[in-house]
Amino acid sequence: MTKTLPFFLICSIFLPASILSANQIAGKVLDPAAAPVAGAQVAAMNRLGVVARTTTDSSGAFRFDVDEKNLDNLVISAPGFQTVTVPPKPEMAVTLTMAPVVDSVTVAGSTIEAPLSQQGSSVSILNRAEIESSNEASALDLLRYMPGLAVVQTGTRGGITGLYVRGGDPDFNLVEIDGVPVNTFGGDFDFSYIPADSLQSVEVVRGAESAVYGPYAIGSVVNFVTRAPQTSSNLELVAEGGTYAERRFGIGGGDTLAGFGISAFAGRMDTDGPVPNGDYHNENIGLNVLRNFGTQSLSFHGNFIASANGVPGPYGSNPAGLFPGIDLVSRNKNNFSDYGVHYQADLSPKIRQELFGTFFLNNNQFISPYPDAFNKDIRVQAESRTLFSLCSRDTLAAGVVVGREEVKNSYVTGSDGSWFLLPRTEEGIYVENRLQVAANWFLNTGVRTEVIDTHSIPAGDYGVRPAIPANTIVKVNPKVASVYRLRKGGEIFGATTVHGSFGTGIRPPSAFDIAFTDNPALKPERTISMDSGIEQRLFHDRVSVGTTYFYNRYYDLIVSLGGSLANLSTFLSDNLANSRAQGLETEVRFRPNRMVFITGNYTYLDSEVLSLNGSSTLVQTYYRLGMPLLRRPQNSGAVTSTFQYRKVTANVTGYFRGQVLDVEPNYGISAGIYPNPGYADVGVNLNYAVSKRVTLYANLRNILNQYYEEALGYPALKFNFVSGVRIKLGANR
Repeated sequence: MTKTLPFFLICSIFLPASILSANQIAGKVLDPAAAPVAGAQVAAMNRLGVVARTTTDSSGAFRFDVDEKNLDNLVISAPGFQTVTVPPKPEMAVTLTMAPVVDSVTVAGSTIEAPLSQQGSSVSILNRAEIESSNEASALDLLRYMPGLAVVQTGTRGGITGLYVRGGDPDFNLVEIDGVPVNTFGGDFDFSYIPADSLQSVEVVRGAESAVYGPYAIGSVVNFVTRAPQTSSNLELVAEGGTYAERRFGIGGGDTLAGFGISAFAGRMDTDGPVPNGDYHNENIGLNVLRNFGTQSLSFHGNFIASANGVPGPYGSNPAGLFPGIDLVSRNKNNFSDYGVHYQADLSPKIRQELFGTFFLNNNQFISPYPDAFNKDIRVQAESRTLFSLCSRDTLAAGVVVGREEVKNSYVTGSDGSWFLLPRTEEGIYVENRLQVAANWFLNTGVRTEVIDTHSIPAGDYGVRPAIPANTIVKVNPKVASVYRLRKGGEIFGATTVHGSFGTGIRPPSAFDIAFTDNPALKPERTISMDSGIEQRLFHDRVSVGTTYFYNRYYDLIVSLGGSLANLSTFLSDNLANSRAQGLETEVRFRPNRMVFITGNYTYLDSEVLSLNGSSTLVQTYYRLGMPLLRRPQNSGAVTSTFQYRKVTANVTGYFRGQVLDVEPNYGISAGIYPNPGYADVGVNLNYAVSKRVTLYANLRNILNQYYEEALGYPALKFNFVSGVRIKLGANR
């Protein structure tokens, strides 16, 4: 790969000038009443995937500076409309029909771009129109309405937020921003500080995906896609204020300059919070640049987030009577940045070369009554991928990934108490095939071999950790996914589609797993994941009902040993713990007309702690054999109802979670496990279009004024609201 990168960069620089010229493809997207559809995604595709993509402006118009000869078709999708595939023309008008499911073209769950209807994995996508109309400031508030996901935030704005997907741990999710991996060393990710205004879409793949994405994709993949450059100039301003002195300002827009599409955004959010030392501040800035020239494209992504918040500690439920009072000193500061570059070239109608480079840096400082603590994570990754169109129905992708991650933490020290750098390198080789077996049957298969090299580390402080030599671990992760449309359907009972997937995932040990053990050969935690489901369309595709069964079996989970567990291993910690989770996800979507759009989902989860390896009765300390996994609700769900009439758009939303087991909030699991009652949260969001340029909105949250705690001891906000204005200028108004 090191030789391939310079070769393709040189080729791209010295291409003949004739290749850099492009013809223009333009058109409009309309609804059945001939009204324009704004925000529709238009993907220009050939047999290797997407060549270019854009979204329609407020008049429903789109434009590509791409040669028609390089394309096979355009795939056009929009929320609440049927996806259509049409041949490209210099000037065209496309009319969409109503439908409840958006069939976006994406690489989510695959290295090969294809519509969701042709992928067997469990993928959910939240699009720009849904993000904008929700008027939510934080991305975590968007995730609450997606099936199979349980969001747990310790407190209000800025509190550490974890995501539990289908019974997995919070560090079982690979998180990306525009394809840039942003997990800390070991897989943790705090969802609290990702702003929503900068996002074009949110893609979530449920299930083990290490065959596609490598380490950390053990339970799910979450990709935050920021707003891409558009072909026409646009500018958007947002200003809002609300309870607890919450205030937010944002600006974003883009244009085309010298053939380069540019999109930039910046924002700031502040709130005082409900208690002393409960304030939160977030500043973010991002830039995306895209250049299409002939059969090539080059894009750059950059993103920086600076956040700070007080940490008052738990001040709600106090089941063991251990509440010490609100912490008025502790604070958290975080600087987070990620960068990526992507080069793509269609070398022929049947071969595409892609090159990726990513960089991630996270600096965290925690101020407390005790000595201050810090953590610094860095990840660099390079990837070369080649796609081959073997025939019109068969596409093959092969690639090589080389990465390095490293961490420095105030608690990871050597024998003299000084900090040291803990590095790890990863190399992955993968192959994936996408085959159209028949007209309505698609099959994806893939395998990835991962080589994980952990460098030697010195002996630890207090003699707990001996010097650990370097070690290398090789893991192979397969994947199979398939989707089949049983029948086209009639007027009442429409198309019936079945899908299924199987895969494995791995999570390499974290810095703390390595630093606080005497085990020289800790293995990655791993899972085997499978699901199968059916989707039924009804009443001329106005209704969609789908149910998916999933099963996850977790192996080699790292557990600390001692007491009665000491006879299971000679080490302080080992890969001995096991658990499982299975359940059903049901989703209903109803789109009778353009004025009404209702979606709802329900997840039933059955999770269980299993015995440690070498024993039929022993489990990790503080747990019981057969007990449900912590913070995993057996019952959860969400409903989103959108009503639009003339200038008014109203959203009525709600999500609920049943009772869960949780830990004592002040001292954690060592102080006991307690029930955390279920809850329901209902909100109302109103948008009024004063003009094509100006929209006023009000977002009323927890309108039932319910008291509940996502994490035991950390109350969520009772009734609160924000109101604001959104101003759009340029072609996208």
